[in-house]
Amino acid sequence: MYDEYQQVPEVQEESNMKKLIRKMGLGAFSISVIVHLVFLALAIFYFVQWVEPTPEKVDFLPGGGGGGGKGGEVSHKLQQQKRMMTSPAATRRIASTSTNAAFTLPDTSSELMDTGLPMDMGMAEAGEGGGTGGGRGTGDGTGIGSGRGPGKGMGSGGLGIGALIPTIMKGRCTDSERLAMLRDAGGTPAVEEGVKKSLAWLKGKQNSDGSWGNAHKVAMTGLSLLCYLGHCENTQSKEYGDNVSRGITYLVNISMQNEGKMASNFSGNSWVYEHAIATYALSEALTFSRGLQFPVPNLEEAVLNGATLIVNGQTAAGSWDYHYKAESDRNDLSVAGWQMQALKAAKASGVKIKDLDKATRNAVKWLESEAYLDNGRFAYTGRNANPGLTAVGVLCLQQWDKSSSRAVRGGLSLIMEGLELRNKPGARVKDAEFSPLYTMRYNGPNGDLYAWYYAVQAMRNAGGKEWEAMNKAILEDILPAQNGDGSFKTENGQVARNDALVHVRGTEAAGTSRDIYLQCLNTLMLEVYYRFLPATSAGKGRSGGLDALDDLR
Repeated sequence: MYDEYQQVPEVQEESNMKKLIRKMGLGAFSISVIVHLVFLALAIFYFVQWVEPTPEKVDFLPGGGGGGGKGGEVSHKLQQQKRMMTSPAATRRIASTSTNAAFTLPDTSSELMDTGLPMDMGMAEAGEGGGTGGGRGTGDGTGIGSGRGPGKGMGSGGLGIGALIPTIMKGRCTDSERLAMLRDAGGTPAVEEGVKKSLAWLKGKQNSDGSWGNAHKVAMTGLSLLCYLGHCENTQSKEYGDNVSRGITYLVNISMQNEGKMASNFSGNSWVYEHAIATYALSEALTFSRGLQFPVPNLEEAVLNGATLIVNGQTAAGSWDYHYKAESDRNDLSVAGWQMQALKAAKASGVKIKDLDKATRNAVKWLESEAYLDNGRFAYTGRNANPGLTAVGVLCLQQWDKSSSRAVRGGLSLIMEGLELRNKPGARVKDAEFSPLYTMRYNGPNGDLYAWYYAVQAMRNAGGKEWEAMNKAILEDILPAQNGDGSFKTENGQVARNDALVHVRGTEAAGTSRDIYLQCLNTLMLEVYYRFLPATSAGKGRSGGLDALDDLR
């Protein structure tokens, strides 16, 4: 039966390939060797073409490859920040007094900054980067085998100073941006060199405890930090990271030891200024800390407590008085100026402060309806006009979206009159009594660096002819006042000071901290080209954005 169904095998014709192999005398072994050699050659070619050396591991590096171009500098900065943050001394000095605080905050490191602010992804030039990877696996079945192969992927280069920094602060964070904004605004590279020389000088003046100055150390430390942060020198800075970190630590410690209050001495009137300046500085530091994603212990709590004290200390009229006496009927614009700057910075940092928006609305209403008198004049207290307070009122209103108000227009006009008197001393102006304060003559009798600090920012925001006139004054008077070692000469150094215009003896009132005080005010004026983007649409060429003590002022 089986034989009946068994098929006769078909005779297959020999293929041409087999005939060729038989003629060449190649056997199965030879063929196997040839095949393996071919695969080996292909494998070598693949690895040479596609597998790149594994980059050196960098802790805390953002996702993606190491980056190219100027983005490569991030590696050093991130490593330095890791060492700073993990240093027992640095962490312990901030955290040691945390038990004295009224409360502690939950971890909010994932909370972004104020969503109402435009953000930029990375403030430094970051190059494209590449990454490689490999895989290996084993499998069980009828046998055991293993295999490995290369992997390749592309990632964006490391972000220059972090992922989330408000656009308004963008211009300060790369050499190219700073120089571009300087050029666009009529500045010169000498301005940038002046800032760098000043920061180097300040570095040598820092105290061993991280503070600056002798008198009013909290305020001097806050102002010094604002100078460094204004140049994007933060805790990751290659040259100044340690100075900035120790300055922040000093202020945070003061806050933690005094239930959120920050001052060198709480017995006098000046501590309300010190507290606001410190809150301003720590708020900017927190903005960088969050953007860089490197939390500083207790920094957010210090900002929250500092800003909350300011909000709760506002008077019923919408201003502030000494000692944050909310029940006071005395309303002081020189005090209010620092409080409003501090609240603006705190809002930008993303900390959620109860009633902050209500407080700023009340402050703006008070500025426009009570503090502003008329014809560009603002009151110091009550109805007592003071020339230096014109610039204060103008800047505060600009910062809180009132750039087109009558008070701002009047104040800018008064400042502009002073600048016009630079080259025409006998020119007729509307306010011949107050406008000479704003001639910006450093060696003249009307040198008032405090008023000029506000005026420079106000005119930068205004743009147009107002800024052109102010820029000319900066290049002709402020910049030349710097000494070769980076320090600045004292104002009014060659003539008698006009105390009828210059309020509270100018920077002389800082006493033994005068050198730090005038240094910081001058440095912040030089940084005005890029420290913030102009707060009004008049600042053309770039997108708009948000943009001293009682006895010192």
